[in-house]
Amino acid sequence: MDISWSTSSPTSGTFVSTERSGVADLVERFSELRAKGQGYLEVRGEAEFPVCALGFEGSAAVVHLMSGDGVVSLLIADEPGDASAEVLVMDDLVEFSAGFVLDLDRAWQVIEEFIRTGDPARAGDWFEL
Repeated sequence: MDISWSTSSPTSGTFVSTERSGVADLVERFSELRAKGQGYLEVRGEAEFPVCALGFEGSAAVVHLMSGDGVVSLLIADEPGDASAEVLVMDDLVEFSAGFVLDLDRAWQVIEEFIRTGDPARAGDWFEL
């Protein structure tokens, strides 16, 4: 699957909407953001939608799905934590309830699966906002 992606800048921390391609480059950028402790990224396949987005702060992460026509959904946590968490969404820290907060490793697995298959349904249950 061909992908396009955009992420936070590892130097400035602001979201840069310039799309790039290449899975290896995305993995490298994610590693840079993870080392900094926060980041936001968006990934899409060959079509404009769906777009999978991952925002994180420390080990807390939230995965969004943008399906077009303004429809946005959040991935429901397999094992909800006890507390809400703030994660980076584009350029702002946004608080999410515990039911949507994933461990960063699990969230990255969701993004990797989306890159491999292009099918966000495989990630689990989604809550439409």
